[in-house]
Amino acid sequence: MSAKLTLNTRDELLLIDLDRVAYMQADGNYTQIHYLADNRMVVSIGMSRMEALVESAMHANGGNTFVRIGRSLLINQRYLHHVSLTHQRLVLSDGFGHRHELAVSKGLLKDYKDTFTKQLKSR
Repeated sequence: MSAKLTLNTRDELLLIDLDRVAYMQADGNYTQIHYLADNRMVVSIGMSRMEALVESAMHANGGNTFVRIGRSLLINQRYLHHVSLTHQRLVLSDGFGHRHELAVSKGLLKDYKDTFTKQLKSR
């Protein structure tokens, strides 16, 4: 079953299919939502609130695949393809031609890589 996030604002009703979201990026008091297929939308919700909403919606559907990296990124680990500390890049891909390459600081990438590796070992 697909995880959906419903955002009901004063002027809009947004239905976000979280399974198709590659990552979210903070933009001041807004959050940019980047889909795999290069579609993007901006919502007037800050990253901390968005993270809580995503976590709640994902847990209601069996588990959260999103993880916060630093103050500005929330990535969908389902699409994690490559982490390069040397090039300070994180690549998200579905393996079918949709790819997002994100610039992330070496320190944040190292912390994320270490945490991800520990999670894999504990499974």
